[in-house]
Amino acid sequence: MNHRSIIRKYARGLARAIETEQEFEVCLQQLQALAGLMASHEKINFALTSPFIATSQKMKILTELLGKLNFSPKVNSLLKLMTENERMSLLRELVTDLPEIWAEERGIETFEISSAVELTEEEKAKLKVALEKLEKKPVRLLFRLNPEIIAGLLIRKGNVYYDVSIKGSLLKLREIISQG
Repeated sequence: MNHRSIIRKYARGLARAIETEQEFEVCLQQLQALAGLMASHEKINFALTSPFIATSQKMKILTELLGKLNFSPKVNSLLKLMTENERMSLLRELVTDLPEIWAEERGIETFEISSAVELTEEEKAKLKVALEKLEKKPVRLLFRLNPEIIAGLLIRKGNVYYDVSIKGSLLKLREIISQG
């Protein structure tokens, strides 16, 4: 089994155990915190991921660490399971994939919205309503700033891009003119 499918299995298991969006956000923040801690402290990372340290010793280290971090029981269970199965080296990738898998499990469509300037909360809410109406299901929006966009938005859903920016319109016009 390749590591991508292993990561998805762990992420899917956690996503299915989580009941609300709020609980998901808390779990994600906790996992991000531990991944960040491991990235910034080589000794902790080595202790939890090295094949040269016995699993029982890793479990002791993790248990001590979790006692200080006060994570949710579901996150603790996931981390203990990953440690028992020698999978803690996959934590950073799991944290990256978890939001997408959470959305998949909930039947939520994810859109990445890029704009030149920060959108207001009202604009974000209107865009969410419009996309939910279009998709006929809940959507999750990830907002990013992209200074290359000239007025408007670049919307990505999976591998499909919708360019509703002036720059995109100008590029289309240039293409039409060049085709003669």
